[in-house]
Amino acid sequence: MKWLAGVMVLCSSLLSDVIAISAKGNSLNSPISSNASRSDYYIFVNEKGELLEIKANPFKDTKGGASGKLTNMLKSEGVSRFVASRIGGKLENALDANKIEHIIYKGKVDTYLKQLKEK
Repeated sequence: MKWLAGVMVLCSSLLSDVIAISAKGNSLNSPISSNASRSDYYIFVNEKGELLEIKANPFKDTKGGASGKLTNMLKSEGVSRFVASRIGGKLENALDANKIEHIIYKGKVDTYLKQLKEK
């Protein structure tokens, strides 16, 4: 029976929504970034607003193609929603093409998460 509980936990995590938030810092108190493809960090949470991971942006200093590279990373992480305070046209097109919902939110990460938890 223990294995069944483990399988159920694994399946529920695979089926849950992953939300990526573009952030200026590596804490939940950080402002949400307006430089979506070139923000300093990405904060990954589940649909309940629970922290999954914080990653430094590996594409921050990329000379070209940051939007496509970011979208590929989001896709590989199973992200269904992306949050930033501003999203440029190239990134918006790449997110749309990959069926990743994009949300514009101006404020801090923790404020967004609080609102997410209240839904």
